[in-house]
Amino acid sequence: MTEPILLSRRDILLSVVLLMMLVMLAGGMGVYVLADPSLKQANTMAIAAEIISTYYAEPFDWQEMIDAGRREMLSTLDRYSGYIEPNRFTQMHEDFTGAYGGIGVSVVPHDDGLLVMSVRESGPAARVGLLSGDVIIRADSVRLSTLTADESSDLLRGPEGTLVEITFVRPTDADTVTVEVTRERIDLLHIPFAGFTRDSAIYIRLLDFQAGASEDMKEALDSLLAQKADPVGVILDFRGNPGGLFSEAYHTASLFLESGRLIVGTDARSRWEEEQHHSSGSDITNGLPLAILVDNGTASSAEIVSGALQQLGRATLVGDTTFGKGLVQGFTQFGDGSGLRLTISRYYLEGGKFLNEFDSTLHDTGHGLVPDIEVQFIDREDFPRALEQSLLLQEFAHRHEEQIVSHPQQFALDQVWLERFRDFTREHGFVYESERTDRIDLLLEIAQLEESRPAVVRSAERLRDISAAEDNQAFEQYRTYIASRLKQIAFERRFGAYRMYRDVVVNERPDIRLAARVLTGATP
Repeated sequence: MTEPILLSRRDILLSVVLLMMLVMLAGGMGVYVLADPSLKQANTMAIAAEIISTYYAEPFDWQEMIDAGRREMLSTLDRYSGYIEPNRFTQMHEDFTGAYGGIGVSVVPHDDGLLVMSVRESGPAARVGLLSGDVIIRADSVRLSTLTADESSDLLRGPEGTLVEITFVRPTDADTVTVEVTRERIDLLHIPFAGFTRDSAIYIRLLDFQAGASEDMKEALDSLLAQKADPVGVILDFRGNPGGLFSEAYHTASLFLESGRLIVGTDARSRWEEEQHHSSGSDITNGLPLAILVDNGTASSAEIVSGALQQLGRATLVGDTTFGKGLVQGFTQFGDGSGLRLTISRYYLEGGKFLNEFDSTLHDTGHGLVPDIEVQFIDREDFPRALEQSLLLQEFAHRHEEQIVSHPQQFALDQVWLERFRDFTREHGFVYESERTDRIDLLLEIAQLEESRPAVVRSAERLRDISAAEDNQAFEQYRTYIASRLKQIAFERRFGAYRMYRDVVVNERPDIRLAARVLTGATP
């Protein structure tokens, strides 16, 4: 058994002298440090670290120990608080300033690397021929399939003017292409489309609330209001908007309010973090009816704007219950470039409406905003989700792009096109089974294993056949959705996001058409 190593009298004396000097130098603050229980614990941890560093018998990785301590300490807080690595802090600064150094693509994880979902028009990636649907498999000879999505994305980002070698696969023809791309400053695109619906409603799609979002919203409104003297109202599309900067939220809400209305307030442990933000100026739309499209991906700053305008009776929310993030984070950076993201307050709306309970650690997901008019979003249903995850919509649209974009009004996925698409999915091994069919399969398996009576097994088999037949009708049931998605993909690939929204989305998406009717007072 190892004997404990005791500190020498000299070490103890030096520690006492050092502590006394700190108290004398800090004055009253020193007394506070000694009195505060949490800081006493921190002081104990620091002494323990010094003892380990001086006396521990075996070699150890000091940085690994510190990193583990940081992670464990912060893991007891809510999910939005955490330790930030130096490279992530740099990326956050880029996002907050409204731009980053990169190649101009939006990507999502893929088994082989990163799937390109969209390419910035006239950006670096577009100029070397990258297209939506391509799969980036290597960056500077590093195979992305061996990395996390964040690590892979980091390789695409970098200082303006630097080169990155990209290798990608085009699924439509299985070609592998390697190109050099020069990174550029990419301004974050907050608004991919701002225009009019067929019903003369202003429609603005806002993707986030990062730096510059409120100014872009103001410019879009100014431009559209100047184009049409009597629009029927304004539709703001916040579906899937994850939020962003707190300040961008109340500046955006203020555009639609007369002066002096409470937009949002914060309630915090620290009195310094308690504040209220009221509207200033005047309603830029002069009181036009306002509808906001929301879903369960609408969060944080997007909920502040939606909730504030709903609570003040200024907007009608159309869609699904929002995410429910009523917490505000602050950021602190350390000398080594790392830092902390820490929940510092809860926000509330007019009438004292909080989205989160008092104990945010236990209730870090709040109630969410309930829409005034509920919408069942088709893209959240099982069959469309399975189809999207297969990526076969993208591949089929790429193969038939010319035919789709040449006659968009006539392309309604008639029976010939529907059968062609169904055959295409079968060739690629796509088989849709609903959750109901899966459960019946399980019941059938249990009945067979337990050697149930033949009549019971036959009944289960009949149910399974009926359910499978209904699953097979999903292509017919979702014909309109499939046709619209194929047009969206083809138009974005050929003409970019703006034309996709103008020529397809605003005229065909059911929730946008519903919101336009709401603006005119028509019964949904």
